[in-house]
Order: sequence, then C-alpha cells, then structure tokens
Amino acid sequence: MKGLIHNQKYNIMKQTFIVTLALLALLSCDLWRESEHSGLFPVKLGGKWGYINRSGELVINPQFDWAGDFSEGLARVGVGGKYGYIDKTGELVINPQFDYYAGDFSEGLAVVELGGKWGYIDKSGKYVINPQFDDAWDFSEGLATVELGDKWGYIDKTGKLVINPQFDWAGSFSEGLARVWLGYKSGYIDKTGKWVWEPTE
Repeated sequence: MKGLIHNQKYNIMKQTFIVTLALLALLSCDLWRESEHSGLFPVKLGGKWGYINRSGELVINPQFDWAGDFSEGLARVGVGGKYGYIDKTGELVINPQFDYYAGDFSEGLAVVELGGKWGYIDKSGKYVINPQFDDAWDFSEGLATVELGDKWGYIDKTGKLVINPQFDWAGSFSEGLARVWLGYKSGYIDKTGKWVWEPTE
C-alpha cells in the first residue's frame, strides 16, 4: 500500500514537473526561437548596431543603422535608409536595396517592399515573386497573406493566388487553419478557403 501511494506521489510530481517545464518553454518561446536561429543578438553601441553572442562578446562589430534578429541563417540590417541581409559572419549577402521594410526569412523566402509594392526574395536576393501586392506577410505552412485593393487573400510560393482577396484582414495559417475577418466578425478558414468556423463577433 505504501509503495502504491509512493508511486502515485512520484507520478504526480513527475507530471507537475513536466507541465512546469512546458509552461516555462512557452513563456520564453521568443528566446528559444532566437537560440535556434543563431545564438547572435542585436545590440546598439555608439549609435550603430552589431551583434553579441550569449556570453556578451561582440561578434559582429557595430556598423549598421538598424539590425534585426537572425532567421534561417540571415538577419535584416539597415544601411543608409535601405535594407539588406547579412550572414552570421557579418558579411552582406544581399545588398541594402529595399525600401522601408524587409521581413525575416520564413520557409526560404522573405517579404520585401520596393517602390510601394511588396514581393518575395530568396536567400540569393533574387525575386521569386515580383513586387505587386499592396501589403504582404511572411509565409507560413506554404501560404502567405497578401493585400490587393484593400482586401486580403493568400498566395503560394509561386505567387499564385490560391484564396482570392476577399477578407478585411487575414492572419497566417497555423495547423491548417487561418483566422480571417469580415468587418468586425472573425472566423476560420482552411487552405482551400472553405469556412471551418463562420464569422462571429
């Protein structure tokens, strides 16, 4: 009997420990994502941005007007009002040429803005999807949210519209579903654009 009670207590303690670890991981998910990317962190020193490692050592000297987090091996940097990308050595692999904004690499592509239109580049800096959208977001689960004529829809990695722009706002896909808005009501669609949950307030 004592052995059974002991085992039950042990199992409860074990489950509590596992749940606690899971909660801590969720609370620190941004840090975990950063550690998976590169272990390099942007810092500002003397008016310029560079990168340190986890020990606080300067790895990439401050030389950029702005610096973002690493994603899929590359990080966005700003130089002279334009944005490009560096690798983990600090080498510019995609020269600063994009206006206003350049996104993190996600699923091999990054969204960039040029001349008021948005498109997507690969890691060589080559346009895979030419700038043509009024706004656009990162790829997630093979699809990206784009805006055309004040409505939002979804494209695939060839730039083909797979869900026509029809929503007032649209979120990224996660686990096969995306939350979309019609006015102040929101619901969920699948990757074919079919409603899984009709819009409600």
